[in-house]
Amino acid sequence: MTNRDSETPFSARRDRVAGRWGLTDEIVLVRSGPVLPMAGSDMDHSFQPHPDFAYLSGRGIPDAVLAFDSRQTKWQIFGPRSTPEDQVWHQPADPVGLPLDELEGWIALRSDQNVIEAWDDPKIQSGIADERVHKDDWELSSLRTAALTSQSGFDWVYQNVSAGMTEREIQVGMEAEFFRAGAVRTAYPSIVAAGPNGAYLHYFYGQDDSLNPSTRTLQEGELLLIDAGGEFGGYASDVTRTMVVGAEPTDVQSFLWHLVLSAQELAIDRCRPGQEWREVHLDSARIIGSGLIELGLLRGEVDQLVSSGAVALFYPHGLGHLIGLTVHDAGGYPAGREPSSHPQSRYLRTDRVLEAGMITSVEPGVYFIEALLKDPAVRERFAEEVIWEAVDPLRGFGGIRIEDDIHITDDEPEVLSGDIGKPIRIG
Repeated sequence: MTNRDSETPFSARRDRVAGRWGLTDEIVLVRSGPVLPMAGSDMDHSFQPHPDFAYLSGRGIPDAVLAFDSRQTKWQIFGPRSTPEDQVWHQPADPVGLPLDELEGWIALRSDQNVIEAWDDPKIQSGIADERVHKDDWELSSLRTAALTSQSGFDWVYQNVSAGMTEREIQVGMEAEFFRAGAVRTAYPSIVAAGPNGAYLHYFYGQDDSLNPSTRTLQEGELLLIDAGGEFGGYASDVTRTMVVGAEPTDVQSFLWHLVLSAQELAIDRCRPGQEWREVHLDSARIIGSGLIELGLLRGEVDQLVSSGAVALFYPHGLGHLIGLTVHDAGGYPAGREPSSHPQSRYLRTDRVLEAGMITSVEPGVYFIEALLKDPAVRERFAEEVIWEAVDPLRGFGGIRIEDDIHITDDEPEVLSGDIGKPIRIG
């Protein structure tokens, strides 16, 4: 490889992954991926490497290949070389390893060995994922820095946002602070949702019509839900805050906001080795369900309301997901663990026993989702459990979600985004 690898954990990562594979007579190719063209144009999408390649090489170069010869237990990286003509138009890629055009000859010298494409082999992919779930010190440093970039953006929101601003204005101002603080890009499309838009779990600018995107003007007393984060060194930050803007929270806003915060705080305290994540999730749903009973929106016994799916009408998503080189990182489901059909757990992105070194989000929420609440079949199915005459006035309320990034340790959970404030009101 290169001198850079002697000073970083990438060589150790490759050795651990090779040990998990247990191969003796194969060649494995881990590709960074190509630059993808935009349909109908001569432009390309912004390149991001396959996270497995990034994890093993620390490089973000298109069309590169990391090759492993299991017979010699040796890794070799191949990278593209820019021609003078290429460099008229483009900054050249870092010329790492051997030239890419030597890969075919390198493989030909090993013609008696089976060649495995990492992307096509579930066992190979699993071996990398099992390593990626445990973050080393290098990764933790990047994750902490990513959280700091997010803090800068949210601080700007708390200090500057007021009623009368549009979602787009808020997004632009916040993301500018991410970048000023060192973020390379946003970790995912920023969700900046005012009022009823907060009920769409993945609401973002331009999703409705990329040519004619809409943006809502934030009204005084409305909820503003922001789910956003900076990315640093390829590592994601994922933070959500919800606040009332320009007015004191109503009794219902305050009750539900504190209910979600309580569910989050209890779940964060459970982020310890040995905890079964599905059970932590279900316990968070019981907390949410108990609050909805207290508020007079649900009737019945809370375990039954969770089992029937009544609570999932208002809390449909999972409690959290692993975070790393992608915002929804690899390893959420270990080998042998299948997704649940339970109505409260069917959207879990993580379903495994927690272990030290993992990074997970914790993000309970309560939403009033019009598509669900107006559905005649849903209203009939939950007629005995949902107090519809109390729920209907809250259609248009939006949603409340509070999310932080948690490092599972052998001691107390480390909240990577813990310095980002959680105001219930701004403006």
